[in-house]
This record gives sequence, C-alpha cells and structure tokens, in this order.
Amino acid sequence: MKNKIQEARIHLMSGISYILPVIIAGSLVVAVAKITGMAFGVSDLDLFADKTGFLHYLYLLQGVGWTAIGMMNLLLGGFIAYSIAGKPGLAAGFVGGALASSTNAGFLGAVLAGFFAGWITNQVKNKVKITGPAAGMLPLIILPLITVGLTGLLMGVILGAPLGLINTSLIDWVMLMSENTTNMIILAAVLGAMIGFDLGGPVNKAAWMAGNALYLSGVYLPAIMINIAICIPPLGYGIATLIRKNNYSQTLKEAGLGALVMGVIGITEGAIPFTLSHPVKLIPLNVIACSSGAMLAIALGVYDIMPPIGGMYGFFTIGNGWAYLVGGIAGAFIIAIGANILCDFTEKTQSAEQQQAEIDEIELIFD
Repeated sequence: MKNKIQEARIHLMSGISYILPVIIAGSLVVAVAKITGMAFGVSDLDLFADKTGFLHYLYLLQGVGWTAIGMMNLLLGGFIAYSIAGKPGLAAGFVGGALASSTNAGFLGAVLAGFFAGWITNQVKNKVKITGPAAGMLPLIILPLITVGLTGLLMGVILGAPLGLINTSLIDWVMLMSENTTNMIILAAVLGAMIGFDLGGPVNKAAWMAGNALYLSGVYLPAIMINIAICIPPLGYGIATLIRKNNYSQTLKEAGLGALVMGVIGITEGAIPFTLSHPVKLIPLNVIACSSGAMLAIALGVYDIMPPIGGMYGFFTIGNGWAYLVGGIAGAFIIAIGANILCDFTEKTQSAEQQQAEIDEIELIFD
C-alpha cells in the first residue's frame, strides 16, 4: 500500500512538473500586459476588446496568457496519464483533463482523470491482444477508442457533475471567507502551516494543490498566501547563516547561500538540509514562521490584482505588494533568529548511519 501511494505521488508530481512552465509563462504574460496597461492608466484591458491601438494589442497579449493558464487541467490530465502509461495514455488523459475544465470539476477532476486514463491504458495494453493483419489497429484505433471512451464516460457522465459541485462549493466557501479579514487570516494560518510542515512533502503539496485548484478558477488570494509561505523557510535559514556564521558547519554555510537564492525564487526545499539536522525543534519553528508570515501579509492588506507569480519578486503582481514583502521577510526572520537560538548547527551528535536512517524515514517529495 505504501509503495502504491509513493507511486501515485511520483506520477502526480511528474504531471505537475510538465505544466509548471506553461502556468508560469501564462502568469508572466498576463502580468506584463496588465502592468503595462496600468502604466497607461488602464486597470481593465477588457474594455479595449473591440477597439484598436496599442491597448487593444495589450488586451490580445493578456488573452495569450489566459489561454496558457486555461490549459492547466488539460495538460495535467494528459501528463499524469503519460507518466503512468507513456505516449498511449496521452489521448485519454488530455480528453479527461479537458472534460475536467468543461464540467467545472477543476484541478481534482484533472488529477482523477489523469490517473484513470493512465490506469485504463495500461489495462488495455496488457489485456487486449490482437494478432494477424489487424494487429496494427490496436495502438491507432482500438486502444484510443476504448481509453478515450471510458475516460470520457467517467468524467463527462459519472464524476463531472459531483466533482463540479465540490469545486464550486469550495470556491464559494473561499469567496465567502474573503469577505471577512478574520476568516482570511485563519485561512492564511492553516495554509502557511501546511506549507512549512514538511517542505515539499504530502502536507505541503496538499496545500499547494488546493491553492492551484482555486487559482485555476480565478480565486488568487490563497495562492498568494501559499507563495509567501513557500519563500519563508529557505530565506530564513539563508539569513540565519549570515547573522551568526560561527553557528554553522562549512557545509551548511554554503547551503545557506543556496537557500537565500531558493527563498527569493520560491523553492521551499532549500530549507531541508537545515531542518533535517534538528527536525524536532525546527519543524515547529517552520510551521510558526510560515503561518505568521502569511497571516501578517493578509492582515496588512495584500489583495489580488492579477494571477500572482511565486517568489519574493512576485510582489509586483499583488496589490499592496509591500505587505507581501513584509510578511515574507518577517516570517524569514522568525526562522533566522529562532534557529540560531534553538540549535547548534556545528554539532556532530549523530553518526552518519543514524543520520541516513532518519533521512530514509522522512518521505520528502521534491518539485
């Protein structure tokens, strides 16, 4: 059972790794178009859809970005299926992902469609055998017919409506919470804590996937909370190595420089070498720092103006971007100060075998 879960995580992260460049590129294109429009005093480029001139071209450029973002479910379903079954799984996966969008089943629907498409493709490849002159029909006609048909039946008839209801209810709930600052601070605390708990592991990825499901539906504030929290641990440990250099081994001093870079661009795994050295003390510290930073940013009034870009430099895509920076930096300093107070990173209290045993016991999924 444990191996099956691990395999599922690998396939999911493989699918996500394929779609990330498309989503990032789409977000950047939308951001460039919107920021350029703001420079001309225009906050809504949709007003220039039927007009001519430079601002109309910005509207068209914005549409390019939205098109890329809108492909998220289609690509996710296809590439999860590809990870499971190879090229034969792509057709059913893409169709399932597209149906996830058309039925409002969203991110969850795309994930389920991808896994089903990959599984049913493997079943057909392994169990349907045709010999003789008709053998060439299997990969080109029979296999796609069965896999696309069954995936379409699953997503279009059986699961589309229930998953669409779940997705819509989740969006409505978050939108309702966004009407109250206190509720949004609570949501920021929960998402921030999940991001900081296992630094790329299943709890972290659960929060990340929830944020992206809402992101695809046009609800961006949870993604902003998550983006802040992701930056905090690596940035915090990087700063910690600069504040008190003699508290770190040479290896961790060098890791600290890399962690600074990872913190700026938003790669939470940069904090793993530090956290693994004293997990009992530092996991709670990571949770507190990520939660506090995300809450502070919301309390100071960050809001969404366009699809947000991850990393500390993503502040320019966010309303009250200064609050985004303050939340991230404040959370980082909680770790920087707390880690130096709680831990001595020069200690060699464990044998290499013990350290390896601990690492083997902690399951971490890297982006």
